[in-house]
Amino acid sequence: MTPGATRGTARRGRPAARAARYTERTMDVEQDPPEPAPDRAAGSAEFDLLRDHTETILNAARILAGALEGKTGFGDAWPPIRDLEHKGDAIARDMFEMLAGGRAGGTPPDALQSLIGNLDDVLDSIEAAAARLAIHRIRRVFPPALELGKIVLESAHELREAVRRVHPMHDVFPHTRTLHLLENRGDDVLREAIARLFARRMSVRDILKWKDICEMLEGATDRCEDIANVLETLVVQAGVEDRLAVRRLVMDIEHHEVTADGTAVPLSAKEFSLLHLLLRHQGKIVRRERLLRDVWGEDYFGDTRTLDTHVAWLRKKVEGPGGVRIVAVRGIGYRLDAR
Repeated sequence: MTPGATRGTARRGRPAARAARYTERTMDVEQDPPEPAPDRAAGSAEFDLLRDHTETILNAARILAGALEGKTGFGDAWPPIRDLEHKGDAIARDMFEMLAGGRAGGTPPDALQSLIGNLDDVLDSIEAAAARLAIHRIRRVFPPALELGKIVLESAHELREAVRRVHPMHDVFPHTRTLHLLENRGDDVLREAIARLFARRMSVRDILKWKDICEMLEGATDRCEDIANVLETLVVQAGVEDRLAVRRLVMDIEHHEVTADGTAVPLSAKEFSLLHLLLRHQGKIVRRERLLRDVWGEDYFGDTRTLDTHVAWLRKKVEGPGGVRIVAVRGIGYRLDAR
């Protein structure tokens, strides 16, 4: 991240034309097949910058994952990742200057500020992990760090696809839900990593070194989830959310219809709203208070057991044929998982 730059303020830097000409070192890393360029007429300058940033993140994640897999040395991987991080700083400065000058399109400035700030944080985390791997002259990779590197790379792929589709807004939720699940995996791997570090006979130096690196990689998945949350909010606020699906359960929001394994499922208005919230946050806990407020309204003061009753009805209708389960999390709320 650029020294002295803070999120929420404009960062001084090169104009967009100069940032576009920024060149970085390249390495022999696996590339996706070329895809058609986004329709610039349908897009806008701010989303062009966001797309450029996600491509930069994906390139850095590829190099880091390749190094963790032993395809190249960490000393060779760090310089191109560092150059990509500098490119990301230039893109972020262009966005902040665009926002400060009031030249952004119709997207809320606070959403764009959050998106570019979190994207910059993802790239910073990748670069910081690469730097430490090179500085510590790592020869043997700690397995959970390798797994976290793969999760970061998967997250970078999903991040790019989600941002590509958010303007014009469509098909965002399959990618944002995957980002939520990848963040959950990252949490699990980090906990496993810390347990393994303190269960083995390792020096204090090695424990601190690997704990630091693993936490940086897991932090990148946290920021990816933050980006997913902002993208989902943009789509919902724009009123273009049209279809949610998990396993064999499909919700057509526009036509207010739900099918499970191809068969229509009759739901009441309350059941439909409950399922909508749980599907949107698949794999995440939705608090009881949020469910009651959003489904029954701010002024509802009835018995909270009505929520449990409606969830029980919903389970009978969708869990078996839909290939999902609705899990009660004691004292907190409910979570919808794929079976």
